Amino acid sequence: MIDSAAVAAALSLPARQRDTAALAALDPSALPPAQQVDLLTILEEQCRWLAAARLRAVAALGSSDRSELGLAQESVSLALQVSPRTAQRLLAEASTVREELPATLIALAGGTISEGHARVVAEGLWKLPDRPGIADALEKAVLAPIVQDGDTYTVPQFRQLVRRAVLALDPGTAEQRHARAVADRCVAIYSDDDGMAWLGAYLPAPDAQLLHTQLTAAAARIPASDERGLDQRRADLFVAAMLAGLPEDGQPVKRGRRPSIQVTVAADTLLGLDDAPAHLTGYGPITAETARRLAADESGTWRRLLTDPDTGALLDVSRDRYRPAARLRAFVAARDDRCAFPTCNQPGYRCEYDHIQPFAAGGRTTRSNGALACRRHNQAKAQTGWSYRQGRDGSFRWQSSTGHRYRGGGAPWALRMVARSRPASGPAEPSPS
Repeated sequence: MIDSAAVAAALSLPARQRDTAALAALDPSALPPAQQVDLLTILEEQCRWLAAARLRAVAALGSSDRSELGLAQESVSLALQVSPRTAQRLLAEASTVREELPATLIALAGGTISEGHARVVAEGLWKLPDRPGIADALEKAVLAPIVQDGDTYTVPQFRQLVRRAVLALDPGTAEQRHARAVADRCVAIYSDDDGMAWLGAYLPAPDAQLLHTQLTAAAARIPASDERGLDQRRADLFVAAMLAGLPEDGQPVKRGRRPSIQVTVAADTLLGLDDAPAHLTGYGPITAETARRLAADESGTWRRLLTDPDTGALLDVSRDRYRPAARLRAFVAARDDRCAFPTCNQPGYRCEYDHIQPFAAGGRTTRSNGALACRRHNQAKAQTGWSYRQGRDGSFRWQSSTGHRYRGGGAPWALRMVARSRPASGPAEPSPS
């Protein structure tokens, strides 16, 4: 019962006095069910205590940043392996909680609430006007049920509580906030497994409800003999309606190209000699059969990129009317797929051709000295102490102003391609640089 005694002892101590390493070394399977629950509770409290410490560290990094671009965002992004946008939000949340929500920080460090709960309080405060006492009033309204009364709230349940408190504290500006939210309406895509993705629209609630209702009504009118389920019918109707409502001659041109999909596929795969995965730009790996089916589509909505079946190196971009300068950028865009910064997911068409060795310092406008960088990360290496170079494998090596080094970026389809052996009749050739 040594493990049980350790759990009982840990329960009586605040998180800051517990031996985290000793707790992690405990064998949960050796404990009775009741103490397994106790151990789970203790470990969660430790995670929340560490989350509070991490929040203070992020806030300190943000407050010490003196760079013109605010490059603490990039430091947080790389250190935590999160996107720059997530890092930006973490910096804002950390600053808000540390500077304006002391009771929330105490509750987090004490294990009473999670980092998700603390985030919701910060988001609620951002919606309120900047006036004396407003943060304290919000904390008293939303933390009391948990801290004082001991009620249990999941993060979604807690978000509803915070929403009600925000409306009660400032009902007069609710319509103004709604107008600002309407201005943020957008459509976004999120990759999922098995060759699927989520396409989501952030819309005013009445519009979203109306669209869903009409899709449901249209799906219900399809004859019962149709074997598709209601969700499948709605999804197919959504795609058909969207494509029918977007005339090709009305599509905008971006950097000389109309919207299209881009598929990277090995020549052997396209010919049906193997079934190596292909790569759909903006999504990731797709099956060989999906790539071949897209290749057979005569609608012209996809762009073929041929790669060497043994090395994964890009061989060519399908030729069209592009001038040489445009073809150089097209090649780099096809090769690198996205921004060269390791944690940035800006797609290639939103990026700029960037000279890895600056043009002013003698860098040439070539494939080997070219990369794609979004506007921010193009500027991030200009007189900031940040720099990067490209390795032989296509990845990028960045060094921050603090001397920390990170590796990433480059073409995900090339870096992760499974190597295949050449026939024994000849030696392997080096991959193109």
